[in-house]
Amino acid sequence: MKKNKFATAALSFMLFCMMLFPTYSLAGSPEKVVLQLKWKHQFQFAGYYAAIEKGYYAEEGIDVEIRELPQKSSVIDEVLSGNAQFGVGNAEILTSYINGAPLVVLAPIFQQSPVALVSRDSKNILSPHDLMGKTIEINPRNNGSIEILTMLSLEGLKPTEYKVVGTGLSLNKLLNNQIDATEIYLTNETYFLEKFGIPYNTILPKKYGVDFYAECLFTTKDYVRKNYQIVEAFIRATIKGWEYALNHPEEISQLIQSKYKTAKTLDHLLYEARKVKEFIQPNFVNIGHSNKGRWLQMMETLYQAGIINKTKPLDDFIFKPKKQPFAFIKNQLLYTLLGLLIIIVGITHYYLTHRKNQRVKANQDELNRQINEFKRELNVLTNQLDLTLQKNKELEKFKESLLSNLSFEIRTPLNNIIGYSELLNDPKIKFAQAYQFSKEINKSCRTLQNQIDNLIDLSKLESNQFRLVYQRINLTELMGMFQIMLLNELKISDKEHIAIKTFLDHDEIDFDILSDRNLFKGIFQRLINNSVKYTSQGYIEIGLRKSDRENHLLFWIQDSGTGMSPDKAKHVFDSLKINNIQKDEGSIKMGLPIVKGIVDLMDGRIWLETAEGTGTTVNIEIPYTPIGNRKAKPELKSSPFYIQQDPPKLNGKTILVVEDIQSNYILLSRLLSETGCTIIHAKNGKEALDKHKQFQNIDLILMDLRLADMDGIEITRQIRKQDTQVIIIAQTAYSSGVKVNMSIEAGCNDFITKPISRIDLFNILRKYLLKDEFTA
Repeated sequence: MKKNKFATAALSFMLFCMMLFPTYSLAGSPEKVVLQLKWKHQFQFAGYYAAIEKGYYAEEGIDVEIRELPQKSSVIDEVLSGNAQFGVGNAEILTSYINGAPLVVLAPIFQQSPVALVSRDSKNILSPHDLMGKTIEINPRNNGSIEILTMLSLEGLKPTEYKVVGTGLSLNKLLNNQIDATEIYLTNETYFLEKFGIPYNTILPKKYGVDFYAECLFTTKDYVRKNYQIVEAFIRATIKGWEYALNHPEEISQLIQSKYKTAKTLDHLLYEARKVKEFIQPNFVNIGHSNKGRWLQMMETLYQAGIINKTKPLDDFIFKPKKQPFAFIKNQLLYTLLGLLIIIVGITHYYLTHRKNQRVKANQDELNRQINEFKRELNVLTNQLDLTLQKNKELEKFKESLLSNLSFEIRTPLNNIIGYSELLNDPKIKFAQAYQFSKEINKSCRTLQNQIDNLIDLSKLESNQFRLVYQRINLTELMGMFQIMLLNELKISDKEHIAIKTFLDHDEIDFDILSDRNLFKGIFQRLINNSVKYTSQGYIEIGLRKSDRENHLLFWIQDSGTGMSPDKAKHVFDSLKINNIQKDEGSIKMGLPIVKGIVDLMDGRIWLETAEGTGTTVNIEIPYTPIGNRKAKPELKSSPFYIQQDPPKLNGKTILVVEDIQSNYILLSRLLSETGCTIIHAKNGKEALDKHKQFQNIDLILMDLRLADMDGIEITRQIRKQDTQVIIIAQTAYSSGVKVNMSIEAGCNDFITKPISRIDLFNILRKYLLKDEFTA
């Protein structure tokens, strides 16, 4: 009976609470609204995606559709026309309001604007005044141009003192030197520049007094008047969404990739997430905080810059949440409820004391259950520890196996090199024998070089040390390089009977691209090695065409070799592990896993088409940035460059070799002597500068980047101050792309990596000194 009375009292209390606190969710079916973005799906709008995914809008009774910005429209036009109820914009919201548009700003998400101007470091544009006489690319759809134009005006630059062109919404024109500076968002485009190691400078409007809000949520005055509760609910849900997105960047980035089909990589989205947080400043200001004084300051700045020709009150522009009319009553009710709660706690305490004996027994049972649960968890942890110890033993075994195999694969070619070198010392040796021995030494050196390259590249992949060297690549030249690599590998392997096929559609591929030539070389060197190794008869084909996937190129290498089983094909790209250490022809299978790692780094994908006895095709799909179009469309197969391995005829040309190691110079001078050029040697940096001044007819400089007295990059900079015409080729043993990037920015035209092969040297000389012969 007492039990029933207690339950009745509790139920009555709950009903009383429900009467005092009615629900505030919108009644009826969800209100459908459209949110118009000002660009494509990316982390810049992450809070809105999170609010949908986590149900924050649904909890408020709102069904939200998010739209990317249509072509030939603006976010303000979409909202004013009624196509969308809410929009996201920048300072153009304020200028439109001042010019008569009935807009209301609800919440500025970014407390500072990421709009900026960016230029190549080599342009030396550091302030607005450096833009006089320059060409600037500005977004014609007003997502941030107002801030740029305001900054330029406040700094005293007249529109006639610089040239403005519409942006193609990419960095292509900037990287192609068609413009001097372009408008960017610091949350987005700088990722591309930093990833590819392109030095740049930025001009920030804030530094020149243009400190504006950005990414502002807005609607129309009429919509606020008719749907006030929906607007308030939308703001609440949006702010919750942004709080979640900033605290869970990886989850929301993956959501943007999977649900909203962005073209950006996860790494790009996470970079954007870090930058977005810097501009939202959630640790210092409440998300969406709007300050009327700051809006007034923005209006005054726009007026001073001549962007607007009048000012007006902002009372109707800034959204003002209504005060709750029954807040005082609610507080009184809260105190009443607290009193009732104290009474109920007292009754509950008495009831629990009365049942003390029963609860003691229940507690004892619960304690026993927890002890048993703890024992089970302890057993699980013990098993996990055993598994970890077992894995450590396997790892130790793997390490021993790896070192043993590496020792074998390094010592075997070393043994050949030392052995055949000693045989070559025999004064009675015949020419045919000497030729064969030198060929074996060359083959062993190549094997050793491949193993060292694999170890270095594997280490860089594992430690995220790969840096892309961003440069303009002529695709016809690139395919020619692959063909020469294949010819050379067939010659070394005594397989010159194997036919070479090439495919390149010049009608389709008539442009250059921005990418990393050395990474392409590393990929195809390994693929060519594999194809030659497993092909004894037939052909090997290298091809390139546009992929069916937009803005991607499809490369392939196909052979008529042994092929492989589907089982084996599944694991050829697996990371280095015990399965990759095979006794098959005494090799550690590092090549293809490294190829996949490099392709992943380039945001591409790789796959196999193979079957036992029918050969193998390796396909590689890589995104690309086209740069310009070429008028000439040379035929790949008929071009003498692609099959010519003889030295170029450089009679009358003068080459300065900057090299401090005598043995390296002897090798280079011997190779260069075959071309008929005049050779000048500089043993150090000071001598290089002196000889460059002394000899006025130098056509090309082979510049070693590492010298005892001076850095080759610094020497290049000093030479470029007086001479912009001479060709400078960096020769380096550095495996880091950063050093190569620095040499290019310092003024080097190109680079060649050590150990320098005869073919690579001859072809880079042909490229720069015999341009008429070089079909690129």
